[in-house]
Amino acid sequence: MPKVRTSLPCPQCGTPLTAEIEQVFDVAQDPSAKQRFLSGQYNIADCPTCRYHGSLAAPLVYHDPAKDLLMTFMPPQLNLPRNEQERVLGGLIQQVVNALPQEQKRGYIFSPQQALTLQGLVETVLEKEGVTREMLDAQKKRLSLLQRLAAITDMEALDVVVKEEIALIDADFFRMMSQIIETSLAQGDQQSAQAVANLQNALLEKTPAGLELKARAQEVDAAVKTLQAEGQNLTRERLLELILTAESDTRREAYVGLARTGMDYQFFALLTEKIEAASGEEKTRLEGIREQLLEATRQIDEQMKALRGQAAKNLDLLLEQSDIKGATLANLQAIDDYFITALDAAYGAAQQENDADKLAKLEQVIAALQEASQSAAGPDQEFLQSLLGAPDEAARKKLMEDNADKVNDAFLEALTGVMMQLNSADQNPELAETVRKVYREVVRYSMEAKSKAGG
Repeated sequence: MPKVRTSLPCPQCGTPLTAEIEQVFDVAQDPSAKQRFLSGQYNIADCPTCRYHGSLAAPLVYHDPAKDLLMTFMPPQLNLPRNEQERVLGGLIQQVVNALPQEQKRGYIFSPQQALTLQGLVETVLEKEGVTREMLDAQKKRLSLLQRLAAITDMEALDVVVKEEIALIDADFFRMMSQIIETSLAQGDQQSAQAVANLQNALLEKTPAGLELKARAQEVDAAVKTLQAEGQNLTRERLLELILTAESDTRREAYVGLARTGMDYQFFALLTEKIEAASGEEKTRLEGIREQLLEATRQIDEQMKALRGQAAKNLDLLLEQSDIKGATLANLQAIDDYFITALDAAYGAAQQENDADKLAKLEQVIAALQEASQSAAGPDQEFLQSLLGAPDEAARKKLMEDNADKVNDAFLEALTGVMMQLNSADQNPELAETVRKVYREVVRYSMEAKSKAGG
């Protein structure tokens, strides 16, 4: 839904602030609306009078047809008369109803729920996503503890609080810290991001959960380097050897995550042969490893299935928009390898079924991605050619390290467009697969670089 330019009072000093305000979060019209709402990254303003930097209070409507959810929130600090509240919210609700196809209009549309607080609205959305009240309460405790720890400047005092609250400083606590770092960086608040990152680094050394995360990261890094050293010479037999001689379960699971495609029927047949030829403790050990591998691959396959399913849903949502091209360009951050695969599959199916209407809509998505690609700067294309010409993953990683400034969101958008063009042309499958491989490596490097920048 489009933003509106309006004037609202500063929450801190009351000075009228003019800003672009987003009031309707309609997941049916914008797949990214849910994440944007839950992250709180909307209606942010700066007050020139009191230097306030944060969100502005505004009437809101949240809509998710998949959850039969339509909710409203009217900030009490606006002090609007009852009839004015109804007029404003009614107009926002009407926008949602008008944008929804007739066949999708169900009973919940005509009885929207009212949230008394913004936090109540957030919690309702999270509960619909399967986040329980207990999980929310635990997260509140973690956030409160983080605020308490961030205010401590004396290391001895920090050690005392950490020891007292050690049960709360778990993997979820570190995950929350990483999310806050990313949010702060997105808002341009480098100081806050650095402060939380410094605390995170300290806690990695002072807590069991932190030490475990650090050890896991080291094991994954070791697995990556080992596989990079093998390069194109990695066979099923060699992969099996690496897994069976892995120094830890974590290293073994890292191999599974990094080389899942190589763990096929033939791979497990090789492992079964070794089990049948073994006896005693060795046979028991190998059987345990097989169970571990089967469970790890099952979990990865389920995650990939879920990601593919979400990508297909995102594509379907885009195809329902009145401005498909505009909606695609507005959601480029959601375009990944899974989305490209879903788009490719949908295009092929529409061609086979001779569905002209769907083909026309899919071509609008393709045109938007190509436009995003063509708008990228020339040096990005030159850098891409260098990556495509590199002999192996290690060489490509070295290129990215030497050109870290070029590995940015614009480059990823350009790379997405190249993938789309190759998929739609269907003339060079080998190049298309190479580009997909480079895309995955670039995404991985970008995530690692952002994580290091945050730390």
